[in-house]
Amino acid sequence: MFKIFRYLTLQIEPTTACNLNCKICMRKKLGRDNIFLSFENYKKIVDSGNFRYVGLHGWGEPLLNHDIFEMIKYAESKGISTNLTTNGTLIHEKIEHIFKSGLNEIAFGIYDKSLFFHILPKIEELINEKRRNNFARPKIYFDITIYKENFTQIKEFLDIAHDLGVDAVILHRLFNVYNVDPRIEYISEREEKELFAEVTEFSKFKRMELYLPSSHRLPCRYVKSSIFVTAYGNVTPCCFLPELYLGNAVEIGLKRIIRSKKYIEFVKGMSEHPVCSKCFW
Repeated sequence: MFKIFRYLTLQIEPTTACNLNCKICMRKKLGRDNIFLSFENYKKIVDSGNFRYVGLHGWGEPLLNHDIFEMIKYAESKGISTNLTTNGTLIHEKIEHIFKSGLNEIAFGIYDKSLFFHILPKIEELINEKRRNNFARPKIYFDITIYKENFTQIKEFLDIAHDLGVDAVILHRLFNVYNVDPRIEYISEREEKELFAEVTEFSKFKRMELYLPSSHRLPCRYVKSSIFVTAYGNVTPCCFLPELYLGNAVEIGLKRIIRSKKYIEFVKGMSEHPVCSKCFW
């Protein structure tokens, strides 16, 4: 049973606060106060497991946490690779800190064309600064959520990524099990198949690194390879289950939570879980 729990990735939420209110985001459904994970609690969480990778993201904008670059430096100093996912709006004033922190990867969350073109000059500034100084880090990704409204724009996003010299593009499916906005629609299986074939051909022709979502299976591959900790320190198997609390990592540590009866029963019953059984992210 514990072969499942070979956690290599820690996903951790630096803050619940955000400077945007994106329509595809489930943050507005959670009704949480704006809080910030402290650097001290962050260190306790990182030190409580054996991680190779830390993803700094959640249902808030990580760059709003004033300790975010100390968090990155701390993980990197322990040989843990770091990734930060951002909406990109605060990049301009943070560029110097991004390069000095040793951040390994930065992903820009993209779903809306108008917002994308608003942050595009900031992304371009980051890329130009990286080239100007011949920096190897961070790798720069576009992280694109696919749904009905932007379905016909994906190719345009990839064109821009190629022209900018972005290191890779990640496509993933919309997650709307909680129905955060009833106007948001998934694309059909046929549309997805056609899109994936088209962008795969494009990426090969352009020699651009592209990551596509695979088929969803249970037990979930994300649960088998990662753990999510909220800004409150609460542990949950997945960022899409932010209210399924299995214990507090600051108070009792991750190892004890992962080995708990509650966690094991969750994994065994995942196929009947009201969210996991409907998820194909």
